[in-house]
Amino acid sequence: MAFKLYTDKTMRNDAWTLLYNYKSTGSVDTELYFGSPNPYEILTPVEDEQITLTPVNLADEWKPNQVYAVNQIIAPAKAGGYMYRCIKAARGSAEEPEWWQTGTGYVGNALFMCLGLVFRYTDIKLALNKKDLDTAIGGEGIKLGKQLQGGVAIPVYIRDTNTSYDNRDDKTDACRGLELNKTITTTNTTDY
Repeated sequence: MAFKLYTDKTMRNDAWTLLYNYKSTGSVDTELYFGSPNPYEILTPVEDEQITLTPVNLADEWKPNQVYAVNQIIAPAKAGGYMYRCIKAARGSAEEPEWWQTGTGYVGNALFMCLGLVFRYTDIKLALNKKDLDTAIGGEGIKLGKQLQGGVAIPVYIRDTNTSYDNRDDKTDACRGLELNKTITTTNTTDY
């Protein structure tokens, strides 16, 4: 068992199965549940005062001579605002290329497809109450507590906004996610 996001209050269905699909601009609101179904598990922060869940960018930044894998998503080091998915694995170039805004192109020997404007972690708002999504600040984390006991599902409300008119989905364009600060899970064995 583990502390993570679930799609249901009973914490039986992992949230990793949830995929967003956009056909145009707009927002999608989702309610997920953070916790562990094991009532004997306890989650505690390692370095911080609170357990925090924060939106993060998952796209890798372009680097010289990088070996790229199929489906790896990168964002240029130079400002450009677009993201690219590797469709033919190989070593990239020694110097950053001139990036394109549509179609495919080579970066060294690796072939990339332009996915459109980059999704930004700041397009994700988090709240512990649905009504607070309207005033939440994109990209900011939420505090879940100083210590969490398993067996309790904490509702987490997410507003994910697509600011691009490009058709996109999390299966092919996954470049954002949610990250938990450094924590440790212990099991209370005295109750067994």
